[in-house]
Amino acid sequence: MSDYQSIMKELATILAEKTKIKRERLKPDLHLADSGLDSFARIELVLALEERFGFELSDSEAADLSTVDDLVKVILRTQADATKPS
Repeated sequence: MSDYQSIMKELATILAEKTKIKRERLKPDLHLADSGLDSFARIELVLALEERFGFELSDSEAADLSTVDDLVKVILRTQADATKPS
């Protein structure tokens, strides 16, 4: 399981690859709409995150993500859910 900061670093790398924004500008409160992601790029981002972190989001969950912090929190939540005993 990862912590907030390590996920933030990995997410910043992925976002920097998908957008024109430099890693230094990618802060938790940055709105995804302000990051230059169009709807297609946003889908690509979610798919890249799902692949990298091993989870799946529904379309409605993905649509609810508005900031970088939201992305980190959903990754942390899915990792915590994966480690819970059934």
